[in-house]
Amino acid sequence: QVMLMASPSMEDLYHKSCALAEDPQELRDGFQHPARLVKFLVGMKGKDEAMAIGGHWSPSLDGPDPEKDPSVLIKTAIRCCKALTGIDLSVCTQWYRFAEIRYHRPEETHKGRTVPAHVETVVLFFPDVWHCLPTRSEWETLSRGYKQQLVEKLQEEKDDGEAKEISTPTHWSKLDPKTMKVNDLRKELESRTLSSKGLKSQLIARLTKQLKVEEQKEEQKELEKSEKEEEEEEDRKSEDDKEEEERKRQEELERQRRERRYILPDEPAIIVHPNWAAKSGKFDCSIMSLSVLLDYRLEDNKEHSFEVSLFAELFNEMLQRDFGVRIYKALISLPEREDKKDKKSKKDERKEKKEEKDDETDDPKPKRRKSGDDKDKKEERDEKKREDKRKDDSKDEEETEDDNNQEEYDPMEAEEAEDEDEDREEEEMNKREDRREGNKHCKERASKDKKDKTQMVTVNRDLLMAFVYFDQSHCGYLLEKDMEEILYTLGLHLSRAQVKKLLNKVVLRESCFYRRLTDTSKDEENQEESEELQEDMLGGNRLLLPSPAVKQECKAVEENVGLIVYNGAMVDVGSLLQKLEKSERVRAEIEQKLQLLEEKTDEDEKTILQLENSNKSLSAELKEVKKDLGQLQENLKTSDDKKLQFEGQLNKTIKNLATVMDEIQSVLKQDIVKNEDKDQKSKENGANV
Repeated sequence: QVMLMASPSMEDLYHKSCALAEDPQELRDGFQHPARLVKFLVGMKGKDEAMAIGGHWSPSLDGPDPEKDPSVLIKTAIRCCKALTGIDLSVCTQWYRFAEIRYHRPEETHKGRTVPAHVETVVLFFPDVWHCLPTRSEWETLSRGYKQQLVEKLQEEKDDGEAKEISTPTHWSKLDPKTMKVNDLRKELESRTLSSKGLKSQLIARLTKQLKVEEQKEEQKELEKSEKEEEEEEDRKSEDDKEEEERKRQEELERQRRERRYILPDEPAIIVHPNWAAKSGKFDCSIMSLSVLLDYRLEDNKEHSFEVSLFAELFNEMLQRDFGVRIYKALISLPEREDKKDKKSKKDERKEKKEEKDDETDDPKPKRRKSGDDKDKKEERDEKKREDKRKDDSKDEEETEDDNNQEEYDPMEAEEAEDEDEDREEEEMNKREDRREGNKHCKERASKDKKDKTQMVTVNRDLLMAFVYFDQSHCGYLLEKDMEEILYTLGLHLSRAQVKKLLNKVVLRESCFYRRLTDTSKDEENQEESEELQEDMLGGNRLLLPSPAVKQECKAVEENVGLIVYNGAMVDVGSLLQKLEKSERVRAEIEQKLQLLEEKTDEDEKTILQLENSNKSLSAELKEVKKDLGQLQENLKTSDDKKLQFEGQLNKTIKNLATVMDEIQSVLKQDIVKNEDKDQKSKENGANV
């Protein structure tokens, strides 16, 4: 049986699971545990019964004697995996014999034949499936092939749907035979199982006669229907509408499911085709994370489920030991913390310097004249203050522990807290003015630390992942007792004193804040650890214990296992594998660069297309503007001509008005003269009278 692993690349794994210091905040908030990102392909028998993919050994198909020849069971795994999932594992170069389970079967009767008691062995392989991944060009060819298959299937369904629609006759009220074409007439006649042969006039007469018959039948049915039947018909129609909507919804879901199957992702992957006929038609495949496989139930006690759960536990233990050794290596490389005596001597020196400064600033004479009693009283007061301060410190420590359980650890704040613990006694002995200055200094330092927080980077990603794997609650620290258990379970036979000595380097308030070991400021230089110094201590106390002579002989024999004879020459398999891995890395890098270039080319093509479209739109706008400009010029010319005409006409009108006014004035003058003459004559006649 085989367990095939699917996981993101190491770079993606760091970003998704470790919450690196240089990552953006939204990415850090959404990080997951590594056990959720490491996934395995498992078979599903029934609903919730997981099983490893594989089958029984066949001497005729795989070869004899699997105990002596390791390639026999590998052939079995390749054959069964291809039959169940369609994955060809023959290109895998490395097969890890991960676990072996032996079942002691009692004597039983199978198909009328007695099977004696025997031992059945199940071998779980963990192959290197990365070599099964198709290259970028092969993946693009596969994607195009699947898309073409999807188009063909959708076209077939569309043609079938049109054929079904054609086969159903159209309602008589929606047809007008006189305006229909010959092909439509023949289709309607065929759907009504009538002859479609003859001229157009014959087809029209035949269809018209049939439509009249349908109309009469429908009228008779309507007359015979009662109100109750009408209500039932309405209910039936509503039910039919619901069924039609449900059918359309199911068709849409089926279409989307089919598109998901035939449209491949952008990144290359291994395609799985489960054999639906296997395991009595109950077989399926599923991808499950390591955390889901570890969350098994007591009801999952069948053999195939037990094997998958056992593999998950063994794989989890392997990761825990690897990460534990990584933490152990980091603890070895750290320097020893300063002893309390050295810290106390430094504090005393600082106190003496401070007292000397105080003596210089204050008046020295009254201090010298103080009696011994005053000094004793002062010392008693100082001791009381120190005791009170220690009590407060213990309370503060408890509160800080509670806070640490709730909030995530910040390395800069932890360093500040440690410095404050060291200087508390000294600060208590100072005056209030000195305390104010100290508080001001602390505020300045805190503001400076806030600025530095944005510049933190993760320099040791491997160590951070090791701590994160054990930090299930994402709180940013590990308790001292948990660290002890991790070191004890490594199998290095460390003593309690050795473990305590290692943990004293990093433990603060019974907790190990691992961000202090993995994150640092950008300004600080990366200090590379010397691996040579660590190699001697990685064995722990195992080198001190007696080892059997058989193991040493096996080691001596295994030294030359990497050399094999091929075509008369000695071939170093290890170096060949290294070269193969190197070439695979180079190929992956080249494919990644090629993908980036293709994406850039696509973006450039989109940009060029946008520029061409904008150029076309601007050209069209320019033509319209030129056209509008020509129209405006013509309108301006016509308006100028009209203006000249209106001016000439206005001048003529003014001249005519002037002549008319002159004539009117002359006539008015004559009338005035006549009236004056009449008045004068009337006056003369009156005088004569």
